[in-house]
Amino acid sequence: MKLSWKKTLGSAVFAILAFALVSANVQARPATQGHFVLPYEAQWGSITLPAGDYTFSIDHLSMNGSILLYRGTQSAGVVRWQSMEGAPNQSSSGQLLFIRHEGKATVRALELPEVGTLYFSQPKDMKTLVAQQPELIEAVTVQVGGE
Repeated sequence: MKLSWKKTLGSAVFAILAFALVSANVQARPATQGHFVLPYEAQWGSITLPAGDYTFSIDHLSMNGSILLYRGTQSAGVVRWQSMEGAPNQSSSGQLLFIRHEGKATVRALELPEVGTLYFSQPKDMKTLVAQQPELIEAVTVQVGGE
C-alpha cells in the first residue's frame, strides 16, 4: 500500500514539474515580434523616434500591454497601448498607422496579423490640433514574425 502511494505521489510531482518547465519555455518567447522602417521622425506615446530601422516585441497580449522597441541592438523605449481591437487579418504583414499634423507624425495604431489592432493615446496638444484640422493618416508596413 505504501509503495503505491509513493509511486502516485512521485508521478504527480513529476507531472507538475514537467508542466512548469513547458509553461516557462512557452512564456519565454515573445507573443509577437516584428520589424519596420520609420521614414521620418515620429512621436509614439512619450517617446520621439528618429527615422530608421526598428524591431519590436510584445511579450504578453493583454488589454493594456507593452511594446518593447529596439533600434539595432539598443533599446529605443517601451510604449503601452490604450486599447485593443481583436479583429485579426490573415496577411503576413501589418501596418503602423500615423496621424500627420503640422509636419509631425504621431503613431495612432499598430495593426498586426493574427492579433488585431492596438490603439495608442494621442498627446493632449494633438487632440486640439485634430479638432482644428482634418486628420491625414499614413501607413508604414510592419513585417511580423522575425527580425
